[in-house]
Amino acid sequence: MQLIDIRISTMGHLYDEHDILILIGQIAGECYNSSMDEDKCIQRALNCIKRGHHSPWEHVNITLKCTVDRGTSHALVRHRHCAFQQSSTIYQKLKELCIIRQDNLSDVEENLYLNIEDTYLQALDNSVPPHRARDILPNSLATNLIITTNMRQWQYMFRRRNGPGDSDNMHKWAELVKKFFEEKYPRITTAFSTYYKEHKI
Repeated sequence: MQLIDIRISTMGHLYDEHDILILIGQIAGECYNSSMDEDKCIQRALNCIKRGHHSPWEHVNITLKCTVDRGTSHALVRHRHCAFQQSSTIYQKLKELCIIRQDNLSDVEENLYLNIEDTYLQALDNSVPPHRARDILPNSLATNLIITTNMRQWQYMFRRRNGPGDSDNMHKWAELVKKFFEEKYPRITTAFSTYYKEHKI
């Protein structure tokens, strides 16, 4: 058994923030036949966030690879404005269980995971097909979840999934996603943060 942390990484093409701001400003400007001057496009894109006109922000997609527990993945796939691909426990035979690390994991819990791992591996060794052996795997099992969605939805998701109704692991995921967007797209994330302070989710 291996204990691993929740993590995220980028996949595919990542747009530069400056280019995104110009593109969104151009898209928003089409509604009114507005000037396509770069500075005006950037200001228009940021003003769209400020005014709650967020639909132009649905035109830029970002793809992240998220390593989370399966319990967290079950909640994330409910966001219908996203495209998902996920590691399969039907077609993969796991050689060991990778469990998402919990704070203060007790000896009892660790032994439980080890027993599940032994039972799962014994089932595979005794010709139980993976699609049936997987039924005993825990929700804390690590899974890779590829998420592609637009900038508006990402900004919404990491705020929405940081509330009291979500698990500690979901909070960790949301904080990692938030940190990514703050570092990669600081102007955009700051503008959405200002909007959401005034308009609570």
